[in-house]
Amino acid sequence: MTDIRDILLFMVSYPYRTPGWALDASLALAERFDARLSGVLCQTHIPVLGNWLADTLVQANAVRADENVRSREAATDLLNEFTTLVGAERRGEQFLVEYGPLVNPMEPARIARTHDLTVVPVETNVEFQVAAEALVFDSGRPVLLLPRPRSEGPAFQDIIIGWDGSRSAARGLAASLPFCRGARSVRLVAISGDKPFASQHVLEEAQRHLALHEIAASVEEVGATGRDAGKALLDHCGSSGADLLIMGAYGHSKTREFLLGGATRSILDDPQLPVLLAH
Repeated sequence: MTDIRDILLFMVSYPYRTPGWALDASLALAERFDARLSGVLCQTHIPVLGNWLADTLVQANAVRADENVRSREAATDLLNEFTTLVGAERRGEQFLVEYGPLVNPMEPARIARTHDLTVVPVETNVEFQVAAEALVFDSGRPVLLLPRPRSEGPAFQDIIIGWDGSRSAARGLAASLPFCRGARSVRLVAISGDKPFASQHVLEEAQRHLALHEIAASVEEVGATGRDAGKALLDHCGSSGADLLIMGAYGHSKTREFLLGGATRSILDDPQLPVLLAH
C-alpha cells in the first residue's frame, strides 16, 4: 500500500455505543492522510421471541422492544454526531447495517474491501474482538485497532514493525508505508526464539526495502523469553515508547490460532497501543 485515501470507521450502537473519542481520532487520521472518512454503523435489532411462556413470565418482548428503541436512538445520535464532526469535504458514505443480538461483521467486511483502511475502536467488551477478527480475515484490507489515545500529541511518530520474513509479515510491511513516511522513528523488530529464522539477514532485507521508499529504519532483535511473538512485541512497544505497532495477521490458520494461541490472538486479547494488522 503506497497511499491512504479512503478510511472506514467501524461503529456500533448497542449495548455500548462507539465513543466520541473514536470519531475524533479517526477524523485526525483522515486529516493526516488527506483522506475521506466513511462510517459503517452496526445497529442491533433483537427479533421477537417465539417463546410464549418466557414472554408471559418476564415480559421478554416488552424488554426486547425497549432495547431496540435504545439501539435505534443511539444509532441516530451516532450518525448525527459523525455528520456534525466530519465536514462535507472529508465525509464519505455512512452505511447502516442491522444485525441480531450478536455482531455479524460479514457485511462490514464486504464494505471494507473497497476502502484503504478500516479503523476499529478498542473497547472493554468482546464486540471489538469479533469485529476486528472478521475484518482482518475477510476484508483483505489493513485494520487499525485503536485504543483510547493516551495523549494529545501527534500520533504514530514512533513505529515498530514486526518482521520475520514471512508472507503475513510482508503484508504488514506493505501496509506500513503510508504511516512510516511521516514518522519520527521506524524500527524493524524480530522476535528471536519464537520460531527459527535467520533474523539479521531478513531484517536487513526489509531495511533495504524501506530505504528504497526513503524510509530510514533501524533494526532490533528481541528475545521471546517464553512469550509468543505478539506478546513479546507488545511488551517491547510498551518498554520502548512506541506508539504504533504494525504486523501481519494470522500467519497460521484462524482456527489454529484460536485453539493454540498465536501472535494475532495475543494482540486481539490486549492491544495496549494502536496496532495495524494486515492479512
